[in-house]
Amino acid sequence: MPPELQLEDKTRLLIVTVNYRTGSLVVDSLRSLKDEIQSVPGTKVAVIDNNSGDDSVEKIGTAIATEGWQDWATLLPSKLNGGYAYGNNYAIRPALKT
Repeated sequence: MPPELQLEDKTRLLIVTVNYRTGSLVVDSLRSLKDEIQSVPGTKVAVIDNNSGDDSVEKIGTAIATEGWQDWATLLPSKLNGGYAYGNNYAIRPALKT
């Protein structure tokens, strides 16, 4: 079972990013989304790590914590790399239940 993705009733848009060994690029992407997220209320970002096996989870998780992005960004590490569609579904399926 994937880690819990915290969505609220006011969540209007979920952006899903699937990562595989590109932690630095994902951090750059999150950084570029910051102002846009603030201008579109109810936007959340889910970053799925497709079992990268490198320092991606640590790098992304640390950036989310130190940059203060926890209100809108969630890291969901997967123990399986099932491909791009699997990674998207890893976030979307639980989100559809809210």
